[in-house]
Amino acid sequence: MKKIFNILGILGLSALLLVVPSHKVSAAITGPGYTPTEVNNQNLSTKIASNGMVLLQNNAQQNGAASLPISKNSRIALFGSGSYGTYKGGSGSGDVNVSHVTSILEGLKNANYNVVTSSYLSAQQADYNNQAAWYKATAGLIPFSGNFQYQDPLINDLTFLTNSADTGIYVISRSSGEGYDRTTKAGDYQLTSNEMNNIINMSNHYKNSVVLLNVGGPIDTSFVTQAPNLKSVVLVSQGGQNVGTAVANILSGAVNPSGHLTDTWAKSYSDYPTSGTFANNDGNTNNENYAEGIYVGYRYFDSYNIAPRYPFGFGLTYTKFAMDTTSVNVDKDIVSMNVNVTNTGKTAGRQTVQVYLSSPKGAIPTAFQDLAGFAKTGQLAPGASQNVKIEFSLKNLAAYDVASAAYKLQAGDYILRVGDSSRNTAVAGVLNLDKTVITNQLANEGAPTVDPTTLKGSDNMYTPDNQAAQLSTAPQFTVDANSLQDLNNHASTYSGESTPIYVNNDQSAADLRAKAPNQKIEVVDPSNNATLKDVYDKKISMNQFVAGLTTTELARIVEGNVDFATQAGLEAFVNQIGLGVIGGAATKVPGAAGQTTDRLLNKKVPIIVSSDGPAGLRLPKKSTVNGVDYYNNATAWPIGTLVAQTWDVNDIYSMGQGTAKEMKDFGITTWLTPGMNIHRDPLNGRNFEYFSEDPLVSGLMATAETRGVQTTPGIGVAVKHFAANSQESNRMGMNASIGEQALRQIYLRGFEIAIKGSQPQFVMSSYNKVNGQYVSSSYDLLTDVLRGEWGYQGTVMSDWDNIQTMSTPQNSVYAGNDLIMPGGSQILLEPAANNSPQTLAALQNAAKHVLTTIMNSDQFANESNVTVKSYTPSNLSTTLKINGKSW
Repeated sequence: MKKIFNILGILGLSALLLVVPSHKVSAAITGPGYTPTEVNNQNLSTKIASNGMVLLQNNAQQNGAASLPISKNSRIALFGSGSYGTYKGGSGSGDVNVSHVTSILEGLKNANYNVVTSSYLSAQQADYNNQAAWYKATAGLIPFSGNFQYQDPLINDLTFLTNSADTGIYVISRSSGEGYDRTTKAGDYQLTSNEMNNIINMSNHYKNSVVLLNVGGPIDTSFVTQAPNLKSVVLVSQGGQNVGTAVANILSGAVNPSGHLTDTWAKSYSDYPTSGTFANNDGNTNNENYAEGIYVGYRYFDSYNIAPRYPFGFGLTYTKFAMDTTSVNVDKDIVSMNVNVTNTGKTAGRQTVQVYLSSPKGAIPTAFQDLAGFAKTGQLAPGASQNVKIEFSLKNLAAYDVASAAYKLQAGDYILRVGDSSRNTAVAGVLNLDKTVITNQLANEGAPTVDPTTLKGSDNMYTPDNQAAQLSTAPQFTVDANSLQDLNNHASTYSGESTPIYVNNDQSAADLRAKAPNQKIEVVDPSNNATLKDVYDKKISMNQFVAGLTTTELARIVEGNVDFATQAGLEAFVNQIGLGVIGGAATKVPGAAGQTTDRLLNKKVPIIVSSDGPAGLRLPKKSTVNGVDYYNNATAWPIGTLVAQTWDVNDIYSMGQGTAKEMKDFGITTWLTPGMNIHRDPLNGRNFEYFSEDPLVSGLMATAETRGVQTTPGIGVAVKHFAANSQESNRMGMNASIGEQALRQIYLRGFEIAIKGSQPQFVMSSYNKVNGQYVSSSYDLLTDVLRGEWGYQGTVMSDWDNIQTMSTPQNSVYAGNDLIMPGGSQILLEPAANNSPQTLAALQNAAKHVLTTIMNSDQFANESNVTVKSYTPSNLSTTLKINGKSW
């Protein structure tokens, strides 16, 4: 048994179940053409990609004109395999199957640029295609082997000389993906010698030269100093299926760049505090000490005065903006400010206002500054202005004191800063708090036995230019300490024995009490032959319904549709696994990641289907069932990092709405997104799926996306991977050793924002351990924090093939992992529930969560002919107000 479960774990995220479905298939699109929804979404995808690309450098040419934009009909000498082999995104669950990706080469040609190197690129592409085919037939068969990566050849001088052009452009491409981490080797984080020489030679030959970074995360950018004649650098990132169109929009000026970084780009990889020990760097993938504590990303670079190449929040544009903080108001814990943004340049564009708060030093470690809020303007014509209003609570910036298990605002001066990056701000006000106050009293949860934190702050912090002068004239505010103080205990009140067992007769109650005298047991009225529709109609309660279910039925409810009734059935399944597909356990929508059980249809418990992944619905482009062809032209959105680089919650909200329409068309109830783990280190192979190094950016982007999807009743998301899934190396066995302050303020904070701000349909637990405990079996995290502290009302699901290989299903269900995906451990869970009243209580509790989620789904509405509401309620917590709108 253990051996077979380990095979499933090695194959990764849900294996392919090669069986013909015996029930109705949900896929609704039976024609190969694009639907109006798909066309609209592709256009929105292009818009978001254009808005999230970041202009990193734009030096003047010899004639004084800026390098970018490039006028139409210009002659362009285009180089680099990324020009034709452009990556739309990464590999694994974050990939999307599309019929066509618009490459950078194609995008430039479509925009009427004269690409003079077309013949050169065609010859090179032939070699590229041969190597790619060999890779696909060999190494590409290995699960999680990633996308093919081509090594660019050295370009000789004759090629430059025979391809006369106004502008030379070199594309650097990198791919990463699920199941493996990046490396510092040449061809990954570092440039190859060929790439470096090609950039230097190109920039020396052409009077105008541009480097495009088609990458999912930071790489070494020392080429900007080694190629002094290089004019411009654009982080085009990985922009989905129309990435090439978006690149042409930026280069031509059809779209003025307005993206800003959501990560710190270092001058050297060794500048990151995690560089010495991350993943394989120290040869130890079993345990990862988060020694840096809260000092992640800009919090480290600013607090330890290390100059980055490009700071967090950085992004240039083709115009100029002026910011003026016209008012600051402090009312109890709420800080509200008005910032007037004026376009002082000659081109229409957008600007991002970023607000930071510097906290006073005290007994609890704090960073030099923390992002407190942000807002993006609309399109401003030259000379036009817009007032931006930003509101946030000071309590959001409280520091967690491990010793007292409480969030506190420490006494001293809090400095408000406003600007367009973490290293370009002006002081907007000083808030004085005369005493330290508790803002949220909790209990220690998920803490390590020994705190690994070694970085606790520095006296040698970054000091902004003109800070002293700005402080001397900044408005001063006195914060009412008593209005911030909250001495009530908000710790979780959950406990295992307080979870009741529901039975429908006194004899069953007596038998259970004999086994477990301390177990809470409730006798409810019998509900013979009841269905889930009866619960919806309020004829019976959910407690009555679960009391009438057998342990076999309960076990099937909390497991996905992969159901091994016997050891032989399990072995037969393993023999049918297809290695080429990740996440293909669903049969109702062929090729989808998974689905809930189909064994309780007689009780009107319908199947709901889940689909990967963060960049769009990962489904086969075409499937044939019972002789009928079904087409899934799902939109490939830009990667999560690029999406966040828009700093535009409204765009992300619209992306969620658009995807929800595709979900309805394809029969998908749950989209396995957003991915929102923190970019702790740039080498994490799945960083491209995630938003940022900052939890506020991550949390608000996830909130916007979730709300967008869940505006459609009965449709939802699964935020993932909860929590601290910061590396792919040994992801199913590694232990993240994290101090509780960093755990709460950095790695849980984004999830907290999303949970309180959107109530996602599902939360997906991660593979890894946190402080010695597998997250899927952590009562502290899945119950005490998620439900007890944050008030989560939805369902927790496991990552695929997690429970069988990581921990027992009974431990996971007890901890609060309600749904085990894609299923398969029923044969372990059922006898455990029969033998342990505590497991039975947990099993019923998990089943209630799963059934409630199903009862609120679109599939239940369709099959029971009823109306369901949005999973996102109206009474939500507010983390940030932007121009009066709560997020």
